[in-house]
Amino acid sequence: MKRRLPTTGTGALLELLSPYIPDDLINGLWKPRARRGRPALFSGAQLFRVLLLSLLTPAHSFNLLTELLPEHRTWRWFARLRNRRELPDVRMLHDFRSRLELNHLRQINESLLQGLLDGTGRFAKTVAVIDSTDLPAATNAYKKIPAGSTARTGPTPVVAAAKKARADVSLDIKSTPSESGCASVIRAFCWCP
Repeated sequence: MKRRLPTTGTGALLELLSPYIPDDLINGLWKPRARRGRPALFSGAQLFRVLLLSLLTPAHSFNLLTELLPEHRTWRWFARLRNRRELPDVRMLHDFRSRLELNHLRQINESLLQGLLDGTGRFAKTVAVIDSTDLPAATNAYKKIPAGSTARTGPTPVVAAAKKARADVSLDIKSTPSESGCASVIRAFCWCP
């Protein structure tokens, strides 16, 4: 029987995933910025874990996450936050996310992958892990751009031409004259001579 993972956002899932996050590596990759004044309140690993909470819990926006963080002790435990009064705000999370670089995320991915592959040394099978970091996101970000404002760079693709042809056919069908009324339908469709 397969063992199922706990439900998303529960303390059981966070407790299960917490040991796999390489805090030392993350702290080495994202050192606090050198500046005057008070030192940074949160380490790179703590902010990275809070970013993971936005993926592992139902609070997918930073605004909602910062509102719910004081109420959820298991979330704060996962993020290694000391108490409910000293928490990162939305600006800190956005600043940290803007400092994330692809090569740093790849190093974390390789660290996680190494632990996964070490446990499979006794198997004589090949393992392939798909890395989708370079693929474009499937979003509707450009959905509302008017068609007239974008310049065409080449000929219309075959799929678009086929869609246009289907649209022309449907316009012809819609313009077919039709009648309505209370006349008997049976007499109108009688094909007998």
